[in-house]
Amino acid sequence: MTKLETLDNLVKVCVDSAERYRRAAADVGKEKLVQFFDGQQAARRRDADELNLERKRMGAEGEQSGKESGSVAGFIDRTEMDVNVVMSMGDTGVVQWCLEDARDVIAEYQKALRMDFSATTRSALERQLSANQATLAALEKVLKPYGHPRS
Repeated sequence: MTKLETLDNLVKVCVDSAERYRRAAADVGKEKLVQFFDGQQAARRRDADELNLERKRMGAEGEQSGKESGSVAGFIDRTEMDVNVVMSMGDTGVVQWCLEDARDVIAEYQKALRMDFSATTRSALERQLSANQATLAALEKVLKPYGHPRS
């Protein structure tokens, strides 16, 4: 995978994650969770925008095509979550769903950072990875008092 393809993939990952958080905010009942998920959605959209700027610096034209819709796999996953919420996973199930997403996003950033990006791009990727790691820690903290999602 080329550097540009790697950034294209990360843009899709960010858009998928933002959509997941948007859906999560709509599916939970606790206002603190709604606010948290709304904040995460905005952060992932900013990450996608920043990655698109990095793409342009590398000579790519226009924004990555998945910027608004993400990937097909992400769409299927979000649809599955909507069905699961209807089937009563509850707030903890939604948090667990987002926790799994955060782990997947972190893995994609770690994979991308194995490439030889410019210092500017590497700095952006490391900062975004760090923010995703902080999100994962926050989600794990939220789940502690509630235990595991209802099945």
